[in-house]
Amino acid sequence: MPAPQSDARRAALVKGASKARVKALIDLSACTGCEVCIAVCPVPQCIEKFGDEEPAAKGVYVNYDICIGCQLCAKDCPWDTIRMVPTVTVAGDQTSLDSQLNHEHAVFQKPELVPEEIRGFVNRTPKNDPAVLGLFGKQNPVVPGLMSPK
Repeated sequence: MPAPQSDARRAALVKGASKARVKALIDLSACTGCEVCIAVCPVPQCIEKFGDEEPAAKGVYVNYDICIGCQLCAKDCPWDTIRMVPTVTVAGDQTSLDSQLNHEHAVFQKPELVPEEIRGFVNRTPKNDPAVLGLFGKQNPVVPGLMSPK
């Protein structure tokens, strides 16, 4: 587990993350909680795990304030459950839990699986953005204009 971030390091990450054109969105209905995404993410505490007890309650979420849009988690996810979505589609969301396309995962029935400060997802309706829904229907999709080489 990475060491806690200093306030200065977190501020620098937030500044860098604010310029990201894409953010990682995890489809919890297919996430196994294997933690490969955590291992490859270069930003400490960007992706956090929850639910150690039962397999159906395991998963991970992305902290959008420090996600730099590097795409490493999406590339290395063995279950193909992470998509890079345009930042504007998750604007106003604190974590990927706020951006879920459905509320079938156990965390929506047991919000105590995650820290209290990120439980804003409890009263939200699932996202239904057609651009995001379309990305989850494809294998290894590319967000037009956002993920192409400069």
